[in-house]
Amino acid sequence: MSLIKGEFLIIIKIIASCLTAGFLIFFISALSGEDLKKNNDMIGKLSASMQEISIQLDTGIQERISKLGEVPSINPFKKFYCIEFAKEIHDISYLTERQKILFDIYNVRDFENKSKRLVALTENSDIDSLLNELEIVKRELKNSVNLINKRKKNLTRQRNAYIIFFFILWVILYIYYSRGIVSKKE
Repeated sequence: MSLIKGEFLIIIKIIASCLTAGFLIFFISALSGEDLKKNNDMIGKLSASMQEISIQLDTGIQERISKLGEVPSINPFKKFYCIEFAKEIHDISYLTERQKILFDIYNVRDFENKSKRLVALTENSDIDSLLNELEIVKRELKNSVNLINKRKKNLTRQRNAYIIFFFILWVILYIYYSRGIVSKKE
């Protein structure tokens, strides 16, 4: 009977030390201004965004351009082609803007200026400038992938540090609850 009582006390100490360590991690992270749940969700969003941008860079952009076909030489058709091409560029650049929204650095004026520049290029049917704009968007997407990857690594490193800290606290608290850190000599 005393053996069962002793094992029950050990289980209670393990659970109590685990809960105490969990609360300490929560309070320490709250005091440092970090929301662990939000950061963990952000890692998932960043992974999905990075994968979507990589797919667009690898095959998506080329597929979109090939769907438009050849550039017509007659002006009304060339203008419609430029409009469709500008729409595709605008849709692709939205991926970069979503990354900026995730990082809280979104600038509405910057996005509006890009849109106005695309409209001006379509009015002149300037396909070469639209191609240059597409190259700029590709570079922005590559930069976005690098920024997302860097942010994801930082958040993952922080999450791993808190997990390790949790287990260290758990062991220390279990030892403290079991027999105390300093044993008393009688």
